[in-house]
Amino acid sequence: MSLLKLPIVVILSLIISGCSLIGGQKNQAVTIKYWGLWDSAIVMNQIRQDYKKIKPNVDIIYEKKSPQQYRESLQAQINSTTGPDIFQFHNTWTQMLESELAPIPQSIISQSQFKDEYYPTIFNDLRNSNKEFVGAPLGIDGLGLYYNEDIFQAAGISQPPSSWQELANTVVKLTVRDTAGNIRTAGIALGSASNVDHFSDILALMILQNGGDLKNPVDARSADALEYYANFARGDIRVWDETMSPSTVAFTGGSLAMYLAPSWRAAEIKTANPLLKFKIAPVPQLEGGSVSWASYWAIGVSKKTKYQKEALEFLKYLQEDDTLIKLYSESAKTPGRIIGMPYPKKSLAQKLASDPLVGAYVSEAPFMRSFPMASRTFDNGLNDQIIKAYEDAVNEVLKGTPASNALETTAKNIRETLAKYPKKPQ
Repeated sequence: MSLLKLPIVVILSLIISGCSLIGGQKNQAVTIKYWGLWDSAIVMNQIRQDYKKIKPNVDIIYEKKSPQQYRESLQAQINSTTGPDIFQFHNTWTQMLESELAPIPQSIISQSQFKDEYYPTIFNDLRNSNKEFVGAPLGIDGLGLYYNEDIFQAAGISQPPSSWQELANTVVKLTVRDTAGNIRTAGIALGSASNVDHFSDILALMILQNGGDLKNPVDARSADALEYYANFARGDIRVWDETMSPSTVAFTGGSLAMYLAPSWRAAEIKTANPLLKFKIAPVPQLEGGSVSWASYWAIGVSKKTKYQKEALEFLKYLQEDDTLIKLYSESAKTPGRIIGMPYPKKSLAQKLASDPLVGAYVSEAPFMRSFPMASRTFDNGLNDQIIKAYEDAVNEVLKGTPASNALETTAKNIRETLAKYPKKPQ
């Protein structure tokens, strides 16, 4: 019987029931489980409600997880099919999560969009071994040079140093010692591993700027960078040493003039000491160079989700300019936070370019590079193990071992670590 001969009542009942003749599964109720690390449930609820207006059949359930053991828990639960549909991951984890991350189709975000709209480090970082994009960033971060305005003013210094040579001269003027020669106000927190928060990011930046090889640091440029780093904490001209408080604590307390750290530390410092006057400048460069550091979090979709289409559509929504802007503004209103995560898109840079806290990171973003030496990922994997290899090298150099000798052991340990997480072509 043709459709034209069906009674009108039957035709109407077919339409109302949403049968397969008209694609009735299109508006099926779907629940997407989203694992995050940094955004509060209040912030994400705003995004969730906005998305519900566009996709009324899709419900986003957001869970804020602890960063400790997150990576192992994420992989275990995805592989047992009880994990999230969409989740946050660090930009250095693409190799470790090769089996869990679904490729992003061109219809969601095209390769040309990744290249044209995002910063180069994002284009390079978030691809799997088949060169498929497997994540999209919610922000960009790295290292900035925090400086205490009162200490600078007392020393008669009006601007933060923009080069390492200028910094070397400046820290001597900023360092204050007591009559016994002990450091009371440190010029900058550099040279050691035990009490320099983010030492691995800083050392990685120095090696990259000097043209060294982080993956196999047996070259002279890597050794020179390590020696230079250690010099800040040894000898009579040291401006920092292992007797000092952890660098974040020292800067917050006003006994440290300069401090290299990611943008999110600003809120922590402001909360702990609201009266501290500080600004953040771009990291120092070698003369004629432009290399900065990247460490940021992205979102990806599970290969195991049965709602991959819906999860990818939500990922796309999270990358829209209006959504990123709202995420930033709502995050900045959260108690304990005064800023959001700097935007990952070039087109949004001007919105934050003049901000005294995050403007430095935006200006550095075009020159950012990354490697698995990012602090505080808590991954018990590539980052933590490679950081330990470099930490041992720093400690050996402070004991008097030549950097070139110390880095031979580091290179061996890095090779062994990378072998645990081989790339897996699909």
